[in-house]
Formats: sequence, structure tokens, C-alpha cells
Amino acid sequence: MKKTLYFLSVLLISIFTMVSCVEDDLTEQVQNLSAPQELDITFNITQDNSGLVTLTPSASGAASYELFYADGTDESIDLLPGESTERMYPEGNYPIRLVATAINGKTSELVKDLMVSFRAPENLVIDIQQDPASNLGIIVKATADFATMFEVTFGEDPSLPAQPLAVDGETSYLYTNTGDYIVTVTAFSGGAATTSGTQTVTILDPFVLPVDFESATLPYNFIDFGGAASAKVANPDTNGNSSAFVAETIKTAGAQVFAGTVVELDNPIDFTTFQKLKIDSWSPLPAGTVVKMKLENAADANINTEIDAATLVSSAWETLVYDFSAADLTQEYHKIILFYDFGNTGNGDTFYFDNIELTDQSAVALELPLDFESPVLNYGFTEFGGAPTSVIANPDMSGINTSPMVANTLKVNNAQTFAGAFIDLDNPIDFGTFDKIKMKVWTPQAGQIVKLKIENLSDPNINIEVDVMTTVANAWEELIFDFPGVMSSNDYQRIVVFFDFGNTGVGADYYFDDLEVTNGAPALALPLTFDNAALTYNFTNFGGATSTVIANPDATGANTTAMVGNLNKSSGSQVWGGSFIELDGPINFSSLQKIKMKTWSPQSGIVVKMKLENLADPNINIEVDVTNTVASVWEELTFDFTGINNANNYQRLVVFFDFGNAGTGADYYFDEIELTN
Repeated sequence: MKKTLYFLSVLLISIFTMVSCVEDDLTEQVQNLSAPQELDITFNITQDNSGLVTLTPSASGAASYELFYADGTDESIDLLPGESTERMYPEGNYPIRLVATAINGKTSELVKDLMVSFRAPENLVIDIQQDPASNLGIIVKATADFATMFEVTFGEDPSLPAQPLAVDGETSYLYTNTGDYIVTVTAFSGGAATTSGTQTVTILDPFVLPVDFESATLPYNFIDFGGAASAKVANPDTNGNSSAFVAETIKTAGAQVFAGTVVELDNPIDFTTFQKLKIDSWSPLPAGTVVKMKLENAADANINTEIDAATLVSSAWETLVYDFSAADLTQEYHKIILFYDFGNTGNGDTFYFDNIELTDQSAVALELPLDFESPVLNYGFTEFGGAPTSVIANPDMSGINTSPMVANTLKVNNAQTFAGAFIDLDNPIDFGTFDKIKMKVWTPQAGQIVKLKIENLSDPNINIEVDVMTTVANAWEELIFDFPGVMSSNDYQRIVVFFDFGNTGVGADYYFDDLEVTNGAPALALPLTFDNAALTYNFTNFGGATSTVIANPDATGANTTAMVGNLNKSSGSQVWGGSFIELDGPINFSSLQKIKMKTWSPQSGIVVKMKLENLADPNINIEVDVTNTVASVWEELTFDFTGINNANNYQRLVVFFDFGNAGTGADYYFDEIELTN
């Protein structure tokens, strides 16, 4: 037993001794291992110009790696054999450092250059379009694969820097002159490599509609004939037309009645969409002056069409509209010919025109003031609730309304209490100066509510309405509708009228006319009675006569009114001594062309002269003499102006008593001046 134990002990000791020797041998072998060899780094650069690089280290005998990115930072990453890392690099050269560590801790290092370079942009496409805002302008767009941005030069001014252009963006340029220009687009990829392309653009400034005389490159060659002289000039009157330049036409003294000027376009007028032409026009002559527009074919003057328009104002800009819808528009018309004051010999007058363009505008806009007299406007009313409305002849041309045409509303039997009608204007009502609307009405009964409502066309919920009660029956009166705080920005363009609002219809007719914006003050107009305390009757006296408004000194017979006009012709005053008063608007002679006036004179058989004048030009005038027949009593005299030109805008009324004789200090009285048949 003891011998057995002895051998076991010897065996165990031998085993332990042998294991210890093996361990010592292994440790010695590990320690004797060399540092990692054959170090390398594989760079996989993504070919999309993103700068993404995959870095994979390798070496023999390496147990781990530490890789330094070398991109301007101190950052590094620990990797095991077979692992990779990704990093974004801008274009450039980067010394990547790799430290490989063996199992025994021995290390080896490698520095390897990483070269990152981007691909040049490819498939560059340049898109150049004309700028719709200007014949001299272009808009440039570009696309290219791998492009991060673009730069554009336009070939006109080499001192200008390149203009940046974003991917999916656009850039514009306005040339100062016509001609051929090379546009260069350079595409950038984020690196040094670029791709460039060019296109030649031809900049033209064709002389086509619209014509506004503002171009610095167009020659604006006018072809004058018959004694007209035309040129492009600075706008002499920017009120109503803010253009810097306009066309001037002088109809020289002695010029032919047909004198005019030709504007020839580069392309024929395209009447496909609109068949009307409009021009802004300025004439120094009285309203009613004829401005003829003629269109001609460039090759054959026998192919032509012409239309006359009459001016509505004097010495101010206005828009004239010429409707060629009835012409043969299958023909080509290059020439626009304008004749000012057509039919009359030249007198040295200067006219201006501007902004020739196609339009769908009516010859006269449907807007306030609204008087229902235009032969070209369509007064289209929309009725509701049983109130058909149309324009008819004035059934009662008397009192304050002698105009020939008015609007008529029939509120039929059993019509709704809210029955009415509306009309849509071409332009919103301008409340910039006044916030009231006046309207003449005729109703069969006093004490009826007339409601006036104004609405926005797009949104009828934007509205405001005012009620006014009538005060007379079966006669014209003027009602004032007050819209305090009304805002023009709300674009009120629809006018709605309700008669006898709140009551069911009984089949009655109502009439209305002369809607216009007002400050609420009554107008100084015919009929003139001198009894309105709200009006100021300012007389201008001359030649020794003096006129004022006084209490009627003889309220009997034909005139029992309270107040009258008194003209005193002082002793020794001129034979032509008299007084005049200026009305708020021209006298309307469209239907009645006589004026009656009640007069009182201390002597019969004297000449009472009435003279009418244009405010802007007193040389535009007309006068009529009437001899009175009674002394020291009122009588009514009628002054016949039959054939008077209503377009002459007579707004000044002049009165002379005992015309042709020097003054004797006598007093004369006059009253109730009004139009009559």
C-alpha cells in the first residue's frame, strides 16, 4: 500500500512538472511572435459625388486595428479583423493612419493616402425661354447629373460676375440691347471638376401689341401724312396716365382734314381672343372731337377697316375703345392709322396717344355715375322676388330729371316684400373721396322705403345696405344713401335696388336714374330755384352789374317762391354788364333744348340775354336774346337753344338784363331756371 502511494505521488509530480514546462514554452512562443506584417487599407469610394468612403484595414498577424480618419479631426475607430468603417470626405487628399496590434501587443503602422475626387457633372441640359414680362429678357434653367449648383453668364457685359443658379431653380436676365448673345452655363459637382455648355440667344424687340412707347430699343417710326407731325415724347400730363413716354401728333395749321399718322407693326394684329382695340388719348379740343382709327393690310391698302370714336373730355387722358368685331378679321392688319379731329382742317393742335392694345372692354365702362343714356352699354338687370327691371324712356321728364332714359322697376302684384333687382358694374365703386351715393327716384307714393345695397361680386356676404324714405309722390326727387366707414378695398361692384321694401308688391311702377358717388351736398344744377339753404349761390359779376340772392320782393302772380336772384345794373354800368353762375355739372341738353326763366323787370321791351359757356374754354359758348313783354310783374321767358351741341359741356350760365344799354341803377329779378320743351 505504501509502495502504491509512493508511485502515485511520483506520477503526479511528473505531470505537474510537464504542464508547467508546456506553459512556459507557449508563453515564450507568443512573446516571440513578430509585429503585424503586410498592413494595407482598402478604400471603396462611392461614385455619386457624395464623398462616402468605406475603409477596410488588413494585415497578417493582427488581432485588432485602430484607424485614424485624418480628415482634420483626431477621431479614430477600433476595428477587429474583417470589419470596415464608413466616412464622408470632401474632395481632397487624406493621409489615413492605421495601427495594427498583434496578440502579444506588438504594433505596426501604415499611412496610406486617400484621394477623393468627384465626377464632373454629366448630361448638362440648358433651357432658355423668353421672359414673358419683356422682349429683352430671358429665363434660364439647367439640369445635370451629379450637379450641386450652376453659374450663368449672359454674354453681354463681361465685367458682370456669373449669376448663381440653383438646382431646380431659375435665373433671369434683362438685356439692354437687341442682338445675338452667348449664354454659358457651368455645372458644379462639389469638387474641382465642372462641365460647361453654351447656347446662343437672339434678342429681338418686335414692334407688336401692346404698344406703350416705353422701349429704349424700338425706333417707333411714325409715317405722317396730310400735314400731321408725330414723335415719341415725354408724357406732358401724368394725371390719368402714368406712362413716362407717349406719342405726340401735331395737326399743323392748315393740315388736311384727313391728316394722320401710321404705326406699322412687325406682326399682324391677332384678333383671336379679343376683337376690340383701345388707346389712351389726350385731346385739347372740346368733347365730341372725332378720333378715327383705321387698320390696313401691309401689302394692300385696299384691305382696311375703320371706326370713329368721339372724345368725352378735353385736355385730359381718356380711353377710347374701337370695336372691330364686325370687320373681316380673316385679313391681316399690320398698320394702325390714327386721325385726330377728323374732318376738320388742322389748327396747330397737339394730341397725344398711348397704350394701344387689344381688349374686351366696352367702349364706355359700366360704372358710376350711371345715367342709362349710353347707346353701347348693356344695362342688364337681374331681378328677384318679382321685380322685373329694365331701361325705358323717361315717363316724366320734369323737375330735377329731364334725361330721356331711366330705369324702371315693376314690383308685380304679390311680389315678395324683399323683391328687387341688381346690376353688376365693370369696376368697383370708388369710395376714396366720398362715402355716399345719390340716386334720383320717382315713386307713386311718399313715405316708401327705398333700400340701396352694395355687394362684392365674388362674395355677396361682403355687403352694406342703407334705407331712405321717399318724401314726394309722382315726382322726381334725389335720395342720398350714406355709407359711413365704407371701404373701397371691399370692391363693391354690385348695386341692388329695392322699392317699397318690406311690403308686398301691388303692381306699381318705380323709376330711378343718375346714380353717383357724392359728398351728400345737393348739386348746383338746373332747375335752379334759389330756395335751397344748403346750396351756395356764388355769382361772378362784371361790367358794373351785381347779383345776389334775396327774398322775393314781389311774391305774386307767376312766382310766389321765397327767394330769387337779384341783378342790380348800377348807374353808368357797361351796356354788357351782367353776372354768371357756375353749375356743378354741364347742362344736359340730350332731350330738352330750351331753357325757361322767370323774370321781373321795371320796364318792358328790354333785351334779356342768356349765354352758356364751357368752363375750360369760354370761347365755346352760345347765347340767345329774348325781349320781355311786361313791366313790374313776373313773366316766364323761354330761351331756345335748339340744335345745341351737348358735347360742348355748357356749365356756366350768364345773364344780362337790358343788354345794349348802359345801367341806370335799376333792379332786375330772375328765378326758376330750368330745361323745358
